[in-house]
Amino acid sequence: MAKARAGYERLIYHGTAGSTAATQITHATDVNVNKTKERWETTDRGDGSAIPRKTEQVVGLVASITFNMVYHDSDSPLAAIIAVAESGGDIAVKVVRYTGGDTEFDGDVTIDMDNPGALKEGQVVAFTCFPTKDSGRTWTD
Repeated sequence: MAKARAGYERLIYHGTAGSTAATQITHATDVNVNKTKERWETTDRGDGSAIPRKTEQVVGLVASITFNMVYHDSDSPLAAIIAVAESGGDIAVKVVRYTGGDTEFDGDVTIDMDNPGALKEGQVVAFTCFPTKDSGRTWTD
C-alpha cells in the first residue's frame, strides 16, 4: 500500500549556484513549491454567431519556492541564505518530497526575504525563491 506523506518529510537543500544543492536546511518550517504556467490568449471571434469560448496556449513554465526558517543564533545555513538574499546573488536550491523521493525542484534561484518581528512570536524569516539561469543551470523537476 502506498504511504501518505506528511509535510515534515519534505526536504530542502541549499548550495553554491551552478551546482546541485547538497546542504540540508534543517531549521526550515513551511516549505512550498508552486508551479504554474504562463499563457497567452488564443480566443478568436469565430463566425459571429455565438459568444466566443476563451482558449489559451501555454508559453512558459513558472516555479517559485517559499520557505520559512526560525531564527537561531549561529545557524550557518540561515546566515548563508540571508547573505545571498541581501546581496542579490544566486544560490542553488533543491526540494525533494522525502528522503529518496521525487525531486520537486532543482535549480539556481535569487531570493527575496521578509523578516517580520511580531512582539509575541518567534523570529521567523520568510524566503521566496525565483529561478534564474545566470549561474548556468535551468531548473528541473
